[in-house]
Amino acid sequence: MTKPTSPIVDIKDAAEAADLYSNLLDTADVGLVVIGADRAICHWNQWMQSRSGILHEQAIGKRLSTLFPETRLGRLCQAIQDCLEFGMPAVISPSLNQGALPLRPLPQFAATFERMEQSIRVHPITTSRGDKLCSLTVRDVTLAVQRDRLLRQQAAELAELVTQTRRSEDRTRAILQNTIDAILVASDDGNIEPLNARAQELCGPEGDPELSNIIRFLLPDSQHTPPQRPTADRLLTDLGTGVIEVLACTKNGRNVPLEVAISHFSADGRYHYIITLRDISQRKRHEMEIQRTMAELERSNSELEQFAYAASHDLQEPLRMVSSYTQLIARRYKDKLDETADEFIHYAVDGTQRMQRMIDDLLTLSRVGRHGKPFHAVPLDSLFDAIAANFRRAGLGPAGNIVRDGFLPTVTGDASQLLLLFQNLVSNGLKYSDPETGEVRIYTAETEESWKVFVADNGIGIEPQYHATIFEIFKRLHGYGEYAGTGIGLAICKKIADRHGGTITVESEPGKGSTFCVELPKELPIVIAQESM
Repeated sequence: MTKPTSPIVDIKDAAEAADLYSNLLDTADVGLVVIGADRAICHWNQWMQSRSGILHEQAIGKRLSTLFPETRLGRLCQAIQDCLEFGMPAVISPSLNQGALPLRPLPQFAATFERMEQSIRVHPITTSRGDKLCSLTVRDVTLAVQRDRLLRQQAAELAELVTQTRRSEDRTRAILQNTIDAILVASDDGNIEPLNARAQELCGPEGDPELSNIIRFLLPDSQHTPPQRPTADRLLTDLGTGVIEVLACTKNGRNVPLEVAISHFSADGRYHYIITLRDISQRKRHEMEIQRTMAELERSNSELEQFAYAASHDLQEPLRMVSSYTQLIARRYKDKLDETADEFIHYAVDGTQRMQRMIDDLLTLSRVGRHGKPFHAVPLDSLFDAIAANFRRAGLGPAGNIVRDGFLPTVTGDASQLLLLFQNLVSNGLKYSDPETGEVRIYTAETEESWKVFVADNGIGIEPQYHATIFEIFKRLHGYGEYAGTGIGLAICKKIADRHGGTITVESEPGKGSTFCVELPKELPIVIAQESM
């Protein structure tokens, strides 16, 4: 068999060969420039025309430095001179910016690059007649430079990310090792790994051998054989409460109460659990101290209450006797003694009556927190109806001097104590107002969490410096001869407001009256709600 032969192009003369080579050079995808011994350009292909904007006719016969004056002192002109004089080839890389020609980049690179990034190869040529020429091969390497920049940027970002990751790992490791809590991680197969020194101390080879079993028992069921339930003295709290406390035994035999918190995460298609053990020894000591203090306070309060009741009961008996005989002397010897004796008898009777009222008020104050009734819904409209009826029966003030302005809500509390609170405020408003024109106005305001009940009067008012002290026991702003009272009424009001989880404040201006504000919560705090049951 004969081998197939390739088609042969028959070039008949030198002119055809020259045209063929000229076309090849013009259609090349690189820039081709030939420079003669006189430094003049003798070839300038179409690639150079399109990238420089200089036509072939404009370039032939001119020097490269004439077309591009900025290259006159650059690396390229020196390389051309060395090539023509000494036959030295050269390669000018994109990093040598002074050797670059001012060629236009492709449109897709114009926004990033001012000029084309290029690699220029300078090579000597010797013709058949012995003429020495210099050829320039210009390649567009803008895309490669762009890729290199992106790679360098990505490498820098990756290096920074690695640095940050290492820094984060070091910081995390330092935090884990220096935290006071013991931190462990467990997989769903029950394997437990201590992550820090405190965890190693508690659960490691020299730690509590039973603690790891307790932790496995506390983990969710992973379809493995469940560990044995710990003894009751090792689980300090009920598992149903959500807060788990266990007792660990250290190497030196010291028992340490621990609070256990468990969370989970998923990795590698498996569940893993993070177990945090916190030493709560100090908190337990504080709780015991608080319980001991509360017990002592409870006992002290009980003893004080018994003492107050006994003292007041024992005081009332001789006080009644003194009052009775003083009043008997006043009736029997009235107008039979001189005026001085009558005045002394009057003072004695008045003093015993005031002491009687003070003892009664002290008993009321001491019983606010200890003998209160359970809390129920209390309509304030009905409450102020009862207060107005009480004042009408007592004949205090003209009719209509207690005014209700707008809606009065229903609050939660001890009805009898709330009656006493608002009755004291209304009584004070009438007492410190003009008997004929005195008026007490009741109105309310609602917030998101509470009701505010205002009791406003048009009386004599209170100086600003006394707005806080008037709620203290025995704090009177006037003498007994000016206004009646024991100085305990507002202290009782404050204690009742405190028992209901509320507050009482006053705003006043001398000569323009006073406005007391009792703020009662819509939802009672848990402690108060339990005490009121």
